[in-house]
Amino acid sequence: MRGKRRSVRERLRLYDEVTRLKKLGLGYKRIAGIIEERYSVRLNPSMICNWVRGRYHPLGRCNRIVEGPGLAYVIGGWLGDGSLNEDSNSYKYCIRLSCEDYDFAEEWGRCLAEALGRSRPYVPRWDDNDQRWVVRGTSVPLYGLLKSAREDPWTLTPYLEKYPAQACKGFFDAEGWVNVERYMVVAGSTNPDNICLFEKLLRKLDIDCRRHKCRQSETLISPRDGKLYRRNSEFIMYLAIYGKDNILRFADKVSFTIARKRAALMELVRKYRGY
Repeated sequence: MRGKRRSVRERLRLYDEVTRLKKLGLGYKRIAGIIEERYSVRLNPSMICNWVRGRYHPLGRCNRIVEGPGLAYVIGGWLGDGSLNEDSNSYKYCIRLSCEDYDFAEEWGRCLAEALGRSRPYVPRWDDNDQRWVVRGTSVPLYGLLKSAREDPWTLTPYLEKYPAQACKGFFDAEGWVNVERYMVVAGSTNPDNICLFEKLLRKLDIDCRRHKCRQSETLISPRDGKLYRRNSEFIMYLAIYGKDNILRFADKVSFTIARKRAALMELVRKYRGY
């Protein structure tokens, strides 16, 4: 690419357009001609070839996404406790997790580094205002992937279905708990698509589960500042796992990273096994 250095948005737009044109069966020289005609940008056909074959990315190696169990865990956790932040002036596209448990934040930071091809894990920082542990990382491709998932979480399926145990572990670390008295493991979300997605992933692990839809109160009191807030959703969906075989499979294949949740699960397992 010649001339002035282009913004992240422009480089990604050209990359997406090159990929789309190649899927239509066009050759590299033809693609270069179309790009120059439409965007007044000259791309060398050899550069286009490297983009298409995955040898090079316009954002560099530090912005690649490494598919694997780490990415599946990151996505699962983010769908529960994650958020996104964009700073268009500095071209920083931040993926953020905020949670109460340090062990969850630590594991999420480790997996985020793995998913972004980084050698050092992202370290949790304590936020005095929110009274929670926060982990942040920057990645344009992952930011774009998660941003699209806000509207349709099912777009994440290709990254999760190969690693259903790690994906479910991330989600249950974020949104799950154990009810020992009622002999069940539960996760909740106000997004029904999240619940349906993880129901499908649990079934891949031969873990049967049920969905329940419940009405919420219109307001809640924040445990952090004691203020009264209006809820964004009228209903919440629960994904509940019942029965000895299903609970034992969950404990064996998924479990929790968070120590207090894992301890509750082990207590339930001991009840089923008669200890």
